[in-house]
Amino acid sequence: MTQNYDAIVIGAGVMGASISYHLAERGLKVAILERKVSASGATGHSSGLVRMHYDLAAESELTFKSYQMYFSNWKERVGGECGFQQTGFLQIAKREHEDKLRGNVANQQKIGINTSVISVDEVRKLFPDLVTEYFDYAAYEPDSGYADATLTTNSFIEAAKRNGATLIQNCEVTAIQTSGGKVTGVSTTKGNFSSPIVVNAAGPWAKHVAALAGIDVPLVTWTHDVAFLHRPPALGRIPACIDDVINCYYRPEGSALILAAGEDESLRGEAPDAEDQTPTPTFLEKLIDQMVQRIPKIEQSGLHSIHVGRDGITPDQRAIYSGTDLGGFYLACGLSGTGFKTSPAAGASMSELILDGTPKTVDITPFRFSRFSEGKLLEGEYGYGHIWK
Repeated sequence: MTQNYDAIVIGAGVMGASISYHLAERGLKVAILERKVSASGATGHSSGLVRMHYDLAAESELTFKSYQMYFSNWKERVGGECGFQQTGFLQIAKREHEDKLRGNVANQQKIGINTSVISVDEVRKLFPDLVTEYFDYAAYEPDSGYADATLTTNSFIEAAKRNGATLIQNCEVTAIQTSGGKVTGVSTTKGNFSSPIVVNAAGPWAKHVAALAGIDVPLVTWTHDVAFLHRPPALGRIPACIDDVINCYYRPEGSALILAAGEDESLRGEAPDAEDQTPTPTFLEKLIDQMVQRIPKIEQSGLHSIHVGRDGITPDQRAIYSGTDLGGFYLACGLSGTGFKTSPAAGASMSELILDGTPKTVDITPFRFSRFSEGKLLEGEYGYGHIWK
């Protein structure tokens, strides 16, 4: 027996959950189909940064709107909890990138983001335990911090359910049904579902799901190691930080831990369901060596745990938010490790694209799928180069 819905969203990670919430809020009957359980893929392993500094203004606008409209007043806007913690955020740039740092901050200030370029003296006043060698300036966002990706996802899903959506877990999509150049539904391990709208938000599985519809999406899997370190008792306040000098990012994790990860040595091209979830052999030793350059007290720390996450990454390391040549079939994938912090505004914009034909919350047309065939890959206005080496 075929079940009928107004929209089907494939994937119950944070992006699929956000899109489902926004579609259901508009009155659609939505089915969220998840091959395992909600937030079990890239979302469940997200580092959860909520920051607005990007070298592409469109990404900064997505994160700003996500913070301004959602993370800063989550209970009132969505309901439930997102776990947002305001720690401040630093973007530390290499000396040769000072002009780019200033250009990006100027672009972000035009959008309305509370950000500024501060000197190393100001960094030391804010965060005395950070060594300030090898850079002269940083971008500082006092409003930013981090949130809990699983709480955020579950809040979106519960809110979507309150508006009539249905979450169906352990339900793998096995075929995309089409007729006359339009999508008509999907076949799954739990039966057939009919809908004129299907959204592919399947994370590292998105290329496979798109192929079921005869669409080749240029993404590969990207596997990323993240460590949780015990916080040294003598360590003072630290921000969420992307540190291009030491090729790391880090943030507090509650009061007892520090989350930290490198920006290089991530693996590419593993199967989406690869069972090997062990970190790369040199990950921890290299990470500690890098971290003590910035926070010497990390030498007094110890390892709590490591987890390994997997997402889809595109050639320009930017997301795809787009319709396709197959009528009613949409892509919200290739998030390249940046999907969490953009998910509220991206979900709202996708729902507007789907229902109104034009996104209003944020103009997401730069993230169109056709940019790859057009040869118009996204580049930052003041680019730092690829995040993931």
